[in-house]
Amino acid sequence: MNDFLQNMTPYQVAGILFAVALVAHIILGFILTQVAKHAGRTKNQLDDHLIKAASTPLKVLIWFGWLYFSISAFKDQIQALTMVVEYIDITPIFIITWGIVRVISGVEAYLIEKENNVDNDSVRLFSRLIKILIVTAILLGIAQFLGFSISSLLTFGGVGGIVMGFAAKDMLSNIFGGLMLQMDKPFSTGDWIRSSDFEGTVEKIGWRMTRIRTFSKNPVYIPNSIFASIPIETPSRMTNRRIKEVVGIRYDDIKQMPAIVDAVENLLKTHKDIDQSQALRVYFNYFNASSIDFNIYAFTKTTSKSEYQKIKQAILIEVANIIEQHQAEIAYPTQTLHIQQNSKS
Repeated sequence: MNDFLQNMTPYQVAGILFAVALVAHIILGFILTQVAKHAGRTKNQLDDHLIKAASTPLKVLIWFGWLYFSISAFKDQIQALTMVVEYIDITPIFIITWGIVRVISGVEAYLIEKENNVDNDSVRLFSRLIKILIVTAILLGIAQFLGFSISSLLTFGGVGGIVMGFAAKDMLSNIFGGLMLQMDKPFSTGDWIRSSDFEGTVEKIGWRMTRIRTFSKNPVYIPNSIFASIPIETPSRMTNRRIKEVVGIRYDDIKQMPAIVDAVENLLKTHKDIDQSQALRVYFNYFNASSIDFNIYAFTKTTSKSEYQKIKQAILIEVANIIEQHQAEIAYPTQTLHIQQNSKS
């Protein structure tokens, strides 16, 4: 075989290698298509992500083989290609590393799409950390292969890290802030959060900043270090929604107040959408300027905003009916003007 190739010109060798690579590419594509079809019929979607991640790097490896051996065929005629051959033989390491990173991304996508108890933000964090560790290890190995001293690089990296730490302390504080967000979990992607300066839905928790979409649909970018110094409320993690209202009736109806309060309290205690395990209070509380007021305090079972508003609307209408049934009226602001008449002497 070697004698056969030696009797051929470099152009002929490159042409034959191209044909071989093309055939291998087609065969590999056919095999991967059949495997993907078989994997698509299974319930587990992990194999679909893995096949998709590995297929492209495998095809690139085939064409790199054609390029490498074609250049080798010309190196006797072009001396500069000898050095090229010596250095490009580490290219498969980059391709394999790329393939591994794609496989990790495929596993990440599978875990995010799968309905389980795994937190998506944690999956993304660990996926990024694993990718960084793998790429760093590969780069250090390549540096050692090329003749660089690893210990010198690490020493230089340590000194440089200290310098960079002082120069980029704000960026590092944001990165560590992002890690703390992933560990403490005050909120996750998709949560509704609120503070004195912003309110909206968390779209992405990044390395340096978190993107929040406000209810006016504007994006707000918050540096992660900010969350360590401000209180954050996460309404989307509420267990109940609260009904807290004050209802006033006329002073003329003060005798009906006890019966009205008892009827409203009974309404709430028997309502199917009110959580009876939570606090429930209906009490006459205030003598106001133009009304006597009682408060309503209860919690709904639902946390949905639309369902809550429907329940609250129905309860308030029923409260108004109870007041009417007791021959009382809901008060509104009034003023009474007394005119003193002086008799003429």
